[in-house]
Amino acid sequence: MKTGLQTGIVVGSKTRVRCIYCDVFIPKANKCIEQHTNGVKHKENIELMSENGISLTNEVLHCKPCQVNLTEGESVSKHIDGDSHANWMAAIEDLVDGEFINIDDYLSCDRDDVTCEVCDITLSCTLESIQDHVNSFNHRAKTVDRLKPLNGIFRVDNDAEVWCKICDAYIDNTVQGILDHIDDNESHMQWFTDIEDLIEDQDISIEDYLANEHEMNAFCNKCNVHIPCTVNKIEEHVYSESHLNQFS
Repeated sequence: MKTGLQTGIVVGSKTRVRCIYCDVFIPKANKCIEQHTNGVKHKENIELMSENGISLTNEVLHCKPCQVNLTEGESVSKHIDGDSHANWMAAIEDLVDGEFINIDDYLSCDRDDVTCEVCDITLSCTLESIQDHVNSFNHRAKTVDRLKPLNGIFRVDNDAEVWCKICDAYIDNTVQGILDHIDDNESHMQWFTDIEDLIEDQDISIEDYLANEHEMNAFCNKCNVHIPCTVNKIEEHVYSESHLNQFS
């Protein structure tokens, strides 16, 4: 009989076993247990645990984000769909979005903390701790330094300003000025939207264009050619016969 904490199946009674992950009772027969553990719902719950900070210890499911043990009668999916857990996940994802903080290892229960890549420090994975960190001037300044070569922004002789290659515009050389341009400037955001839509799944790279002030081209790895890094020129290349033939 395939039971144990690794499968979530534990003894329930003389005639039944219980799946802790799905919070269901199953007849104590190998065929019934295997049918359940091979089922879609059971596998989905195991995957949900690894994405939501839920682990099993001594036959008890524990949710790290909510800092609670799941009660009997509460399956993994039921807990995740609850307001408390859903609100925490939405809040934490909003906080770490674009901040170079990866919470995957925390949610898979491989770690109890998270790392900020730009600041090279570990943080407690709480809403308060991460909010305080991402709002700190030190983090914001280092994030801006990381974002510049990803957004075609370069220093100029006048230290009061920086130059956006994409928009051919000068921006106040302040943390807030650069973040406002990257996040709120319509022409800057539209350029990225248009370009990324065009190069998706096309094996075309724009990294060198963004990171190098004097580089004017994107590069198509499929065709091994440089392309002027403009929306029109990339669109023309993507739909060209020579490029399309590389995917046939």
